[in-house]
Amino acid sequence: MLVSEWLKRHPIHAGTVREDWDLDSVMQALLSNARLHDLYVLDMEDKVVGHLSYPKLAKLVLAEHRDAHTRSEILERVAPGSASELMDVHFASAAPNEQISAIVYRQLEHWVEDLPVIDENGALLGVINVSDLLYCVMKAG
Repeated sequence: MLVSEWLKRHPIHAGTVREDWDLDSVMQALLSNARLHDLYVLDMEDKVVGHLSYPKLAKLVLAEHRDAHTRSEILERVAPGSASELMDVHFASAAPNEQISAIVYRQLEHWVEDLPVIDENGALLGVINVSDLLYCVMKAG
């Protein structure tokens, strides 16, 4: 099955934020939906330019509540900037014309709950959720 076909059968709203949003706005977007584990950063042309994971954001927000022992832990306490300054620019993704069987291990290898599907123009078409994949495999088997 093609990724594009999967998205039609299993549509999921991808969590997105703008590159100029501050951490509070990003966290509001993340916490607005319990199913969101990943956020994708969009530029002004709605192209995906980065990724923000739940663990990374939680670590940033909770940094002030733990003892700082290392230099990096102390630096984490510095007020973070915009989404574009916090995001990871290298992240796993899928193309709509790929086979689901080809992207499953990519998703597991990078261990992302939601694998973004991005077209050739950089637009976010949706996400493939690993729990949905597991459910379908268990249901079929």
